[in-house]
Amino acid sequence: MDTTKTIWHVCTSLSIFFLCTSFILTLRYYKQIGSHLRFFILLLLLGLSTEIFSFVYMKILNNTNNLFVIPIYYILEFFILSCLYLKHFFKKTNWIGTSLIVLIQVVLCIEGYRSMYFDQVYSFHAYGKVLVNLVAVIYSLKFFLNLAQGSAKINPSKVGLNIIIFVYYVLSLILFIFINFLVNGDSTITMYFWIFHSSITALFYFSISFLIWKVGTTRKLSLFGY
Repeated sequence: MDTTKTIWHVCTSLSIFFLCTSFILTLRYYKQIGSHLRFFILLLLLGLSTEIFSFVYMKILNNTNNLFVIPIYYILEFFILSCLYLKHFFKKTNWIGTSLIVLIQVVLCIEGYRSMYFDQVYSFHAYGKVLVNLVAVIYSLKFFLNLAQGSAKINPSKVGLNIIIFVYYVLSLILFIFINFLVNGDSTITMYFWIFHSSITALFYFSISFLIWKVGTTRKLSLFGY
């Protein structure tokens, strides 16, 4: 196994470890954390289910290609993120916003179906993932704007979660733009970008774990008067 693949496996393993950690911490402090963090467990469950399915499909069933999982993942990812922001971050949305969300979901389903026919990681296009990342960034920026305008209350754990989402999806957006448009076909460079993706994903789940632990332990201590 060459060095790049070794690094990729290490980063992927760290990502899975922190994903499991954040999921366990959410269950551990479920009553102490806010409703927005409890809802976020759906995204963690999606990630965990995807990893388990990929492991069974690749390692146990001995299949060589699981790229079809990516479109399914980002279609559900968009749905969960949209529900999270509409329910817990935004007070209300108009029919235009709701219609756009529905339209984007339909576009993602169409693009995801088309993407399932790629069978090589070095030539894989995920334009839908770029769209999901872009919308996630817009959601987080809108929440920041609402805070600046005073139309949303300052909730430290919501702000923390929004910052984590913003940083991760900005980096992921830049990454997938490069993967889709600039490095397609160059296996060596593309592998470095997948390593970067695994790295920022590990950092994302680590940050989520820390936020859940911080909020959970702080509120738990406050219940006992400390």
